Amino acid sequence: MHTRPSAHALVLALSAALGCSDTNAPLPEPQEVLLVVNSTGNTLSIVPVETPNAGIQVPLGGTTPTPVGVSARDGIGLVPLGLDNAVAVIDLRAAAVLRRIPLPDNSGATGSTIVDDSIAYVGNPNLNTVSRVNYLTGVTSEVPVGVFPQGLIYTRGQVFVLNGNLENFSVVGPSWLTVVDPATNARAAGIDSIPLTGEGNAGFADVGPDGLLYVMNTGDFFSGEGRLSVIDPLGRTEVASYAGFGTGPGNVAADPDGLLFVSSFAEGVMTFSLDSNTVVRGVGEGLKFASGNSAVAVDSKGRAYGIESGPCSGGRRGRAHVLDATLAETAAATLAETATIVLGECSSGAVVVQIPPE
Repeated sequence: MHTRPSAHALVLALSAALGCSDTNAPLPEPQEVLLVVNSTGNTLSIVPVETPNAGIQVPLGGTTPTPVGVSARDGIGLVPLGLDNAVAVIDLRAAAVLRRIPLPDNSGATGSTIVDDSIAYVGNPNLNTVSRVNYLTGVTSEVPVGVFPQGLIYTRGQVFVLNGNLENFSVVGPSWLTVVDPATNARAAGIDSIPLTGEGNAGFADVGPDGLLYVMNTGDFFSGEGRLSVIDPLGRTEVASYAGFGTGPGNVAADPDGLLFVSSFAEGVMTFSLDSNTVVRGVGEGLKFASGNSAVAVDSKGRAYGIESGPCSGGRRGRAHVLDATLAETAAATLAETATIVLGECSSGAVVVQIPPE
């Protein structure tokens, strides 16, 4: 059973990994960490991937927070706080919340992406806007987008906003992407809207090693059929769409070798080949966990982290299942569980980030 180290212990571990005793020596490698939001526990787990026993939980604070996702860049993490209408800014090196930045009333803050060393964007699904956030100063401003923006991703110099197209959390129709140019803090010039194939409820995306954007349209959580949209972020168009993921697929994460991992409460961890554009392990073939697969993340070595939420009550904690993915000559993938990491209560959104030396 994993014990919970102190924040001081994690800081020491990160400092040791990131420090440099010889000013003439090359800088050390970045420290890679797994970040997992624990929703009902209202904490952020920070787990060094090479020393997972050194992981800790950082309390996020707030009044009525409902965090479900996290984004990160270098040594900064952002966690939108849902009903708290705010976003928490976390110093990942110090394992501490730097500030909680208020967003507009009734924002429902969900989804975020970091653009650079001071600017990020956060979704306001209840207001059909996104907030540009200077996470160093706390200054914010809003940009109108589509209906129920609940996911954001930054690539090719643009912010792509995933409009879920929900009303009272029910799917109204197909989703689309709104493209926001952070240089102007407005909709991008030229094509600023990208229609998506599927039932709607787009909320998760990742950039593949091929530079394309992979967006999951979850559809209805209980009866829909999820579809994976492939987006050319330069041409700003959907170039392909794939089924085979069943009901309620969630977030996606691409590994360096072209395998896309797909999370699903119903089906477990599934995989899709970006090279052959085929579902490798789809409906009925996913790797399931006892209390469902709430998220997935991938590190630079291709290890996948299948997140199991746990029962989300009574202080019972979720887990990250560390998985290897091996492609056989038949193009069939096998997932072999190699380890588990104890997290916090109701583990949900996850991402892996590299923290560079200071």
